[in-house]
Amino acid sequence: MNSSTKQIIAVAGCKGGVGKTLVAVNLALALANNGRRVVLMDGNLAVPDVGISLGLEKKLDVTHFDTHDSFSSFIQEGPSGVKVLSPRGEPIWRETIETGHAVRMIDSLESLAPTLDTLVIDTAPGLAPDNVALIQAAGEILIVINQEILSLLDAVRMIRVLYRIYGVRRFGVIVNAVNNRRYGSNQFERLQSHLSDEVEIILRYMGAIPFDKAVAESLTRQQALLESSPDCRASKAIYRIAHQMMAIPVTPPRGRIEFFLPTRIKERV
Repeated sequence: MNSSTKQIIAVAGCKGGVGKTLVAVNLALALANNGRRVVLMDGNLAVPDVGISLGLEKKLDVTHFDTHDSFSSFIQEGPSGVKVLSPRGEPIWRETIETGHAVRMIDSLESLAPTLDTLVIDTAPGLAPDNVALIQAAGEILIVINQEILSLLDAVRMIRVLYRIYGVRRFGVIVNAVNNRRYGSNQFERLQSHLSDEVEIILRYMGAIPFDKAVAESLTRQQALLESSPDCRASKAIYRIAHQMMAIPVTPPRGRIEFFLPTRIKERV
């Protein structure tokens, strides 16, 4: 099996605090609850927090180690049968992270290929080289923004970098923590307007996640929202997004550094 038979989803956002981890974690659960075999990867090598958000740092049920030189990762069983892949050990200082760390993390998933059909990556904020390497390696890129104008402008910058440098043309857009659905579609239209000069970029509106006090409660409990409040408005919105993702055909390889293509990775390093 290779990347042409798997859906690789990177959840990205140039600005921190927009809700990337919320989307990545709960999208992974929603896909698993719909029958997908899902691995959730914490791609934030500097400040990994997926395990913390799920309360997994309190558990010792580590099922797998994979070490490559100075890089290592481990896998734990998460809720709904989702496997959670996290960097192991102390967080790496951003100044010392190189693209090679991201490439080794991509390569480390090869042994998991037979056990998954969907990989969801919670990426780091910003445009550091290692982070961009992870994002562009995915077949589907979901950009998360919120109601703040700064999150929108940062998303414009990220999309342009990925398009101009890596040739990525298709992006899904999720608007998080909105007061109403109309505001979500308005924010998406503003994003389209800012990128109107890039005629080859294709933006797809995946939907809005409403502001919901259940989100803060789930973070306090260190539980996934879909576990703690499966019937809340935000959870229902995430399920709708998951159903859209399941309907998207798997994107063919683009010929760059990609997941589950180790030969191609080695050629690029």
